[in-house]
Amino acid sequence: MKLRSFLISSIVFLLFCQAADAQKVLLLQKPGKTNWFMYNIGDQISVRMGEPEFVVSGKITMIDDSSCMLNYNNPFQLSKVKEVTRTRHFLNGAWRTFYAATVVYFGGSILNRSINNESPVIDNTVPIVCGSLAVLGTTAFLFRNHHCKIKNGWKLKVLDFDIYKKNYEPKE
Repeated sequence: MKLRSFLISSIVFLLFCQAADAQKVLLLQKPGKTNWFMYNIGDQISVRMGEPEFVVSGKITMIDDSSCMLNYNNPFQLSKVKEVTRTRHFLNGAWRTFYAATVVYFGGSILNRSINNESPVIDNTVPIVCGSLAVLGTTAFLFRNHHCKIKNGWKLKVLDFDIYKKNYEPKE
């Protein structure tokens, strides 16, 4: 009997400790779709507010039931948010890579043709390849940010539970 009461009291104690350790998480989701993103304290976020419009971005330092604070001094109400901007990390790094590949290909082609004494130094394939890489870099630069507008169905709300964000965030 003592063992049973000890086990029950231990389980109840552990459940209370879990509830006390729970943290609040910002959830950005589009209902009915599989797109959702979670923000914990310490994550970077960029939001556009309204009336008058301005952009607030930085590290999340506090999440409350209806408000959030960035960089310890920029509180905002979740109901005032008009848009959340998410960075597409692949495209954010890809545009630099495409521009670097343009310069490397152009320089390497000129160097190779000048070493081999070929004429002309810039043949007709170099502008096509370099132009294609530059266009890809510009396209990646333009689409590197995803604007999740609240008026287009995105919702921003606070969840109060304890999970590890890295294990549950879907891939883009």
